[in-house]
Amino acid sequence: MLDSGIIAINREGIFSVDQAERLLPIIRRITQEYSQKVEALMGRLEALNPKSEQVMPLEEEINVLIQGWHEKIKKLGAVPKGLWLVDFDTGDGYFCWKYPENGIGFWHSYNDGFSGRVSVEKWRQGQKDRRRDQEPSPTV
Repeated sequence: MLDSGIIAINREGIFSVDQAERLLPIIRRITQEYSQKVEALMGRLEALNPKSEQVMPLEEEINVLIQGWHEKIKKLGAVPKGLWLVDFDTGDGYFCWKYPENGIGFWHSYNDGFSGRVSVEKWRQGQKDRRRDQEPSPTV
């Protein structure tokens, strides 16, 4: 399964909450698969003597898996931002998901990053407030 090709799904790379949620089961499955493989290799690596000749090949295998995960996430139109962390561009920031979260629960601006995450509900309220502020005032 790890070698299977992924076709590009969201070529524009801009997501609504619903689009990100629809794509999340695929991303979750891919991420779970890769994270389990990496965890198994990390367990083997930690059991080795650091000077063992097996260390470098295991590290390379881990890096190849992580790079493969990154490439698949990119092909789906999302942005891998760290180990098992995926952002979905909204046009004004990112919906943010970190494995094993259940759904798209957070958003952050382009500048804030993971530490600046706010709930999607708070983001939605900000969107409503911005639209209301942009509406023309009624003239008397």
